[in-house]
Amino acid sequence: MKLCNCAVGVLLALGVLLPVLAPAQGVSPLLSFHFTSFDYPSATATAGSGINKANTIVGAYTDSSGQSHGFARLANGSFKKLDYPGATQTALFAINDSNQIVGVYLLSDGLDHGFLFTLPNKFTPIDYPGSTQTVAFGINNSGQIVGAWLSSNNGGGFSLLNGTYTPLQYPNAAGTQAGGVNATGKIAGAWIDSQGNKHGFLLTSANSGTYSGFDYPGAQDTVAFGINDHNQVVGHYFGTDMIRHCWAGAPSQNQFINVDYPGSIDCRIEGITNAGHLAGQYTDASNATHGFLAVPK
Repeated sequence: MKLCNCAVGVLLALGVLLPVLAPAQGVSPLLSFHFTSFDYPSATATAGSGINKANTIVGAYTDSSGQSHGFARLANGSFKKLDYPGATQTALFAINDSNQIVGVYLLSDGLDHGFLFTLPNKFTPIDYPGSTQTVAFGINNSGQIVGAWLSSNNGGGFSLLNGTYTPLQYPNAAGTQAGGVNATGKIAGAWIDSQGNKHGFLLTSANSGTYSGFDYPGAQDTVAFGINDHNQVVGHYFGTDMIRHCWAGAPSQNQFINVDYPGSIDCRIEGITNAGHLAGQYTDASNATHGFLAVPK
């Protein structure tokens, strides 16, 4: 089982929001966003994932032969392709304000490996010790990286800082994935219960921190990814309609909003800035996948 389906983005698969969310508990009234859809040129599918304060978005696109490639979309709308050297497929998941990027690449053996990209052209592989597969999902401005790993008989989340790996396991979970990390080291992610249901979590610190679980109100499954320095989180959930929806909010205050791309039949958000700008992907009614940027009005 791969950790990442690079063709569409992910496996498991806000200061601006706080004034709107603060009065309400549970699902809050819809905050108005300006949405911008985008597609990598000539791609058959495009998935946005991470975003930094310059509004540079990273993600993956699928070419006409079905192969996935990493990209960065600059604030002016131009694209740059970024593939791990020698990889058969590449996907990018997060970018910090120093333009350090993390993601996943596949070799001919079909196994997932994480990596860090640093300008101008340095690629550093990331493989959790003893694992067969690793994906790097998040990075903060201190260079702390979080993600998930699998071995032949185990798996979980991890944090990597200054060359030291720290395992992350939500208590009594069947599976754990760390999706994002902010400047204070607080981590957002997802855990799987014994019935196979997914739930979100926050972790105060990779080192002896405290876990707290949460669910989008009424959701069948909840997954958390990006987290900003206001402890505002984004992710996706499955409702009773069994459709994947986008959400954003402050889980520690039980405050959530739905942020589906208008007219979408599937939606994922994975990145959020301190200004509340969101990056993700959606599928339209014709079953085509596109990236998007959402900016609060």
